[in-house]
Amino acid sequence: MKTVRIATRKSELAMTQTRLVADRLVACARSLGEKLDYELVSMTTEGDRRLDKSLASFGGKGVFIKELEVALLEGRADIAVHSLKDMPAQVLPEFKLAAVLEREDPRDAFVSKGGAKGIKFMDLPAGARVGTGSIRRVVQLKALRPDLEYVPIRGNIQTRLAKLAELDGVVLAAAGLKRMGLADQITEYFSVEQVLSASGQGILAIETLSEMRHCEERSLSCHPEERSDEGSSPELLSLLASVNHPKTFGIALAEMSFLKALNAGCQFPVASHAEIVDDGRTPAGHSAILKMRGIYWHESTQRLLQACIQMEIPATAGDDWFIAQGEALAAQVKVQMG
Repeated sequence: MKTVRIATRKSELAMTQTRLVADRLVACARSLGEKLDYELVSMTTEGDRRLDKSLASFGGKGVFIKELEVALLEGRADIAVHSLKDMPAQVLPEFKLAAVLEREDPRDAFVSKGGAKGIKFMDLPAGARVGTGSIRRVVQLKALRPDLEYVPIRGNIQTRLAKLAELDGVVLAAAGLKRMGLADQITEYFSVEQVLSASGQGILAIETLSEMRHCEERSLSCHPEERSDEGSSPELLSLLASVNHPKTFGIALAEMSFLKALNAGCQFPVASHAEIVDDGRTPAGHSAILKMRGIYWHESTQRLLQACIQMEIPATAGDDWFIAQGEALAAQVKVQMG
């Protein structure tokens, strides 16, 4: 393989994130004694075009990835790069989540006028107006400050930061701000105990075709003559495996399986966060622990359901083990639903 074609959204953040992935692929290829170039196949998705409506009102997470997946099916791209939080909980059988990069800061960040020297969230006066396009964030922020007004906003990072001209603060993903070199704009970070981040937040995902796949008319709008029955090549899959971060991949599987088990998407205030920590019990070869928290807003009872698990990771743990932990966390939530 001489050149890998990478499908990406056109936004500045998406292009920056995709170049991070591309540079990692080039470096890995070089370490294997191979020369690799890349070509960015940029496009505007439905989610980028329809900024006047909430995501929940016209399709949820898939609106940011569908066009990129069609590019894979039509052979115009070899891989697609997404923010994992934009992906549906279940990848369609035509595709596969081939790799993820090491997770960036998963927390949500509060930005007020003055950046790092601005007014902190808990110090805002009653009635202050805070912008966010996420119902997940609003539910949790209201639990902290029910006396504030939460204003729906959408758009890229620059557009949202520009809203500070008319708002008292905005809430954004810390990962995006850091990748764009805007960490100095952050007034403070919310802990995961205060505001649990979206499942997959801070993780860059690489999607490609599954080894054997067929386009289904019901799921993707490609024409029969544009389809190819060839999956991704072993050479490409091997390269993607070389950039994959195994710990983050396990975390990604756990968090997305939590969403899948609850049949949840953008239209639900639901989230999970997993981390792998060292339990420190032995001088060498410390045991690794998976800690995972989840939330789900139960509309009929107006309650924010919460659950957590903590499990030692077996030495033989594979993908199925991490998926099972997300399902176990979701089962705890389901019990609370009654």
